[in-house]
Parts: sequence; structure tokens; C-alpha cells
Amino acid sequence: MKLTNVAVLAWDDLWAARARGTVSALGIALGVAVLTLVVGLGLGIREVVLKEVVRALPVDLIEVVPRTVDLGLFRVGTGALFGAAPLDAATLERLRLVPGVAVAYPKLEVKLPMGARGGARIFGHDLYTDLFMTAVPVELVQAESGPDFVDQAGWVPIVISDQLIEVYNASVAPSLGTPKLGSETLKGFEFEMVFGRSLMLGNRGARRTGLERARIVGVSKFAMRLGCTVPLETARRLLATYGDEEAQQEHYTSILLRAASAADVPHITEAVRGQGLAVDETAARTSDLMVAATLLASLVGLLVLALAGLNIAHSFFASLSERRRELAVLRAVGAKRLDLGLIVLAQAAILGLFGGMLGVVLAHVGAWMIDQAARIFLPNFPFKPESFFLVPMWLNGAALFAATLAAVLGALWPAVRAARASLARSLAEG
Repeated sequence: MKLTNVAVLAWDDLWAARARGTVSALGIALGVAVLTLVVGLGLGIREVVLKEVVRALPVDLIEVVPRTVDLGLFRVGTGALFGAAPLDAATLERLRLVPGVAVAYPKLEVKLPMGARGGARIFGHDLYTDLFMTAVPVELVQAESGPDFVDQAGWVPIVISDQLIEVYNASVAPSLGTPKLGSETLKGFEFEMVFGRSLMLGNRGARRTGLERARIVGVSKFAMRLGCTVPLETARRLLATYGDEEAQQEHYTSILLRAASAADVPHITEAVRGQGLAVDETAARTSDLMVAATLLASLVGLLVLALAGLNIAHSFFASLSERRRELAVLRAVGAKRLDLGLIVLAQAAILGLFGGMLGVVLAHVGAWMIDQAARIFLPNFPFKPESFFLVPMWLNGAALFAATLAAVLGALWPAVRAARASLARSLAEG
């Protein structure tokens, strides 16, 4: 029997028992909708967390950090315990000599008590807040910030993180009743930096007080998340002017290594660990954790699909019992055993395909409704996405495949029974 004839017979049989087929297809649709929503939610949240919160580095960049022991609520540095060198100038030079390292960028923590005062032009009156600062080489961020990010004689050039702007717009601005800000709005914004005292640190680390004029020159993904970042030479000048002897000692929070090629990253990582240091794997661990959580949650959708497959098996067994004589007649007029099995499997595949398409549509509609409800009922918060779901084309295709596979597997045993049924017995019992 030709495959086209098999498909036509399968469709005719399904249409004749469309009420039973509709129930089976709805079960498939429910499983696909749950599976697609769960995976889409996991992909969407992972996208936000890795791109907006954790900030995964490009594949050719490695961030070297001091080795720590994670005790759950806090981390303890193990450098002093095991004699590992701190992240200082000597460590920076050793890392630059590691084969495969093209450039090494230190991130210096500026240990000075300081604050920021100003903002009357934007907020209507001056505000004051404590300020935290890091410093990086100009070549690391100048492509993002522009040519003004160099040590200046009369003012302090600053870059900030867009994450800081997001936190301010989502949390601080609504509380203070101040306008929301954007990166272009802040570019060129000037304020006073107060050195030598702060609300939290007092004057610890400072040997004198003073004021400096600061100007925001741009936004960078390498800037301090909840603070500001200045050129390395500017930080050294500020530390020499206002810092005590201890504060002027250069210790880096981390060192960024740019590999000559992505293929060099593994052995650079091994060399870093061989020096008693660690590589920041926050992004990779977060990604693995979220993938595992998504897979675990996806078991709910897979379970619904499995139950739908069992329902198809039960439905087909009942249908075959009612149609024993009809199948026997097909055998008598020349249909092969394989043809009967293929008719059953074709019916299941059609049910799975239609149920899968309905499930994908339901998932997209459900995702849209959840996003609309979140937009209306959830308050604004940092990094709140436009959509909580990410449903790429491959996920739609995978959902359709899973639906069809579940339906065919559910019908497999009934198909085998139909193919192996005795012609004489079927005619006698029919």
C-alpha cells in the first residue's frame, strides 16, 4: 500500500472518531504548552541574569580573582592561609608572561572614604551620597566611553555602569520622586567629589580632605556596578593626594586577561590556578544552575506528555477493538501487516502534530498574558525585562517533535497489536 493511501486512511479514521481524537490532541497540547512555557521562562530569565546582572565576559577574556572558600553566607580569602600572593603589581607582571595572554588589565580598588555632592540641575536641589571607586587602564573602556576617559588636570573623568542607572531608575527615582535618567542624559554631568570623609567609613584611609570636580564621560560594562570607575593614573594621583600610606599600596580586586585567541583560554586558566589564584566562574556556574533548574521544571511538561501518550495508547486499543473486522477486511483485500501498523502510527503522528501546534500557540498566548499581567501588577524593579520568556524557533520545533514522538510512542504497542492480529480470528469475532 502506498504511503499516500496510508495517510488518507489514517485521516479518514481519525475524522470518523474525531471526538476521541480531540481529547487525545488536547492532552498533547497541554503537555507541549507547559513544556514550552517552562523552557521559555528558563531561557528568558537566564538571558536577563547573564546579560544584565552577572554580565558574562566575552569568550577571550578571563577574570582572575583571589582564591576564596565559599561558606554559604560569605566567602573567606585563602591567600593569607596558604601563602598565595595577593593581586599586586608583581602578580600582574607574572600573569602578563603567561603564554597566550595578549593583554592584562588590572582593576584597582580605590580605598578612600569619599562622597558625591551635586545634581541641582537635574534634581532641583543638591544631593549627597557615599561613593565607591575602582580604576582601570584607559584602553580597557575607551572604546565605549570615548577619548575623554584619560587623566585630566582640572577634573576627574568617570565612567559608570548601566546597571547603576537601571537600579537608580527602578528603585531610587520612584522613592525620591526624582526623574529617571539615561546614559546620554548623564554624559557630561558634573558634580563635586568629597575626599577624606564619608557617612559609612568616616575618615579611615585618608590623611587629608578635599574637593575635586568630577564629570561623567560615558558608560562601560567594565565599570564598577554600584559605584564609579576612573583611569588608573587618575586613581594613583588621588591616592597620592588624599590617601594614607596603607591606602596608597596598590592591590587589585581582579585582573582581566585577554587571550590571543579563544583556544588559549583553557591553558591560561590552568596557569592562573597553578599560581594559587582563581578564575571568576560566576557566569558559568549561574548558567549551569539555571539550566539544571529549567530541565528539572521541564519534567512537569514531559510528564504531561507521557500521560497524554498513555491516553493515546488506551484510546487506540479501544478503537482497534471496535474496528477488528474493518482491519481484517483490509488484510483480506491485500493490505500487509506493516500497512496496518503504519495506519495506526500515522494517526498518532497526526494527533501529535496537531496537538503540538495547538500547544505551541497556547504557550505563546500564555506567555503574552503573563507578560501583560506582570507589566500591570508587578512593581518596577531593577532589570525587569520586557518579556520574561524567550521562545526561539528551535524551541517551537523541539516542542512539535516532542509532541509527535510522545503520540507515536503511545501508539506503538497498539500498532504492533494491529499488525499481528489474526485475520481469521478477527473475521470470526467481528
